[in-house]
Amino acid sequence: MENNEVDIFEFAQRGENVPEARAYHVRIDGERFRIDTAHPTGEMLLAKVGKRPCAFELIEEFVHRENDVVEPDEKVDLRKKGLKGFITAHKEIVTIYINGDPYQIERGDRSVKEILGKVNETPEGYILLEEKNGPPLPQPADKPVKIRGCEVFHTQAQSGGSS
Repeated sequence: MENNEVDIFEFAQRGENVPEARAYHVRIDGERFRIDTAHPTGEMLLAKVGKRPCAFELIEEFVHRENDVVEPDEKVDLRKKGLKGFITAHKEIVTIYINGDPYQIERGDRSVKEILGKVNETPEGYILLEEKNGPPLPQPADKPVKIRGCEVFHTQAQSGGSS
C-alpha cells in the first residue's frame, strides 16, 4: 500500500527505510518542501530554495555518514536510507556568463581585466557590460566587480580607437 506523503527526515531519524509515496517532504536549508518524485535532480531541489547551480551547490545530509555533494543534473534517491535532507553552500568557483558562454571564476571582487581575460579581451580594447534587471550597463574598468555566481556580461569593442 502506497502512502500519500512521507517526511524523509522522520524515517532517517528512526533509521527506517522510506516507503514508496506519492510525494515526499524534504528539508532544504531547514525549510520543508513537497517533492512529487522520489528521484528529483540537484537543480530541481536548488530551485525550490530559489538558488541556481551557477552559484550554489546542493549537499545531501545523512544521519550516520558523510554528506555528499549532488551535481545539478544528478538524480537523487529520496528513499536512500539515512538521508535526512539537504543544505546549500556558496561555491568558491562559480559560473558567470560572457557573451552567452559559461566561464568559471572565483567568487568575490574581480577586476574588469580578469573578467575580460576569460574571453581573451582587454579593457584597452573592450568595454565590459553587466546585465542586471534591465539593459546591460558598462562596468568601470578601475572598480572591482562583485561576483556571486550567475552574473551575465557582454563585451563591446571600444569605439573611437585608431585601427
